[in-house]
Amino acid sequence: MAKENKNENSENKGFYKQLFKKVLLTASMVIVLSLSYTLWVSVDLDGVFLSLLIVGLALVKTVFIVRLTFIQLSEIIGESHLLTHILTLFSVLIILIILSFSADYHALYILSSDNFKSTILRNGSFSLQFFEFLYFSLITFSSVGFGDVVPLTVAGKLLVMMEVFLSFLVLVFGIANINRIHVNN
Repeated sequence: MAKENKNENSENKGFYKQLFKKVLLTASMVIVLSLSYTLWVSVDLDGVFLSLLIVGLALVKTVFIVRLTFIQLSEIIGESHLLTHILTLFSVLIILIILSFSADYHALYILSSDNFKSTILRNGSFSLQFFEFLYFSLITFSSVGFGDVVPLTVAGKLLVMMEVFLSFLVLVFGIANINRIHVNN
């Protein structure tokens, strides 16, 4: 019994170490892009150029996340079939998508408040605005769409389309790998 627990603990450590290695590059790139948005919007450049830059970098981020999902996470799932490992993979992926798109939406809003329609955003602080876009990103990812925050520009709508695409991709990826999951009793 103690030997089984020791093997399970070493397998868990190996899994989390491998997961950290696989996700580190993508997560680092997403975090750096998200943090840099706040620096860019204070630069006095054409708003259309910055909007296109944000959308272009979000597209690059989407490609990185798709690559992470299909190539790297497929390898990890192939090696570990435990339910807790699969749920951890999807949790990391979903959190990464929701937080990164929150930063994208917030950057577009800081660039121009005309990019989104919302009654709460106008008078809010930076953290309240980010919370609002975190909420919007979660609602968009789940495909609920209450309509209390609405993208009005092409750039905002493109970001929403990318996030919805990624949410469907995660769902399809999860369904495609469900037969590999093993639940330990």
